Amino acid sequence: MPNFNKIKSKMFPVLIVLNSGKKAQILQMAKNTSVELLEDTRSLHDILESCKDACKMIGISNVNTWLDLEINGYLVRYKTRDELYQNLPSYRRTAWKFYDLYGNLINLPPDMMSLFGKSTVYHSVKELEGQGQIIVESKFMDGFNKFIAEHGMDQVSKSLRIHEARISKDEIKHVLEGIKKKIQELLDMIISLLEVE
Repeated sequence: MPNFNKIKSKMFPVLIVLNSGKKAQILQMAKNTSVELLEDTRSLHDILESCKDACKMIGISNVNTWLDLEINGYLVRYKTRDELYQNLPSYRRTAWKFYDLYGNLINLPPDMMSLFGKSTVYHSVKELEGQGQIIVESKFMDGFNKFIAEHGMDQVSKSLRIHEARISKDEIKHVLEGIKKKIQELLDMIISLLEVE
């Protein structure tokens, strides 16, 4: 997630060197992008690209890797589930629901949910914008199913098999809202700094 204080400190020296025409251009770009974000007239992917362009013009594109992670997805940088979960912004951590082969919801005990119920939405913004829900197939549930078979509390739980896990449309919407909020914070910071100068 972006560290806006770090970004601000990098921006001040650059803003001093920018000519007023360039500052006005970036300011207008940031304001237009902010309006488009609020009015939902462009995709979040396109808005992130505009933010990336504005940061590049200001000279802070190397500071803000968050934009690249949101545009390209978090698997570009983080390869394991634990690494993903530790480094994902909080708005990308969701809960998922588990289903058996017949599509029946499986309610797991709280201790198992704390171990396996944490979902990591690592997908790119473009992928998320087009998704109704995310389905994690059974081949990715093998580790979970093996654990249940070996450590289940009783015969019923030991024979439990997860066929798929789903991240609901509401959870995806929550992730997209979190991204929107962070984009708006970035745009507000850029606008406020450019208006002060």
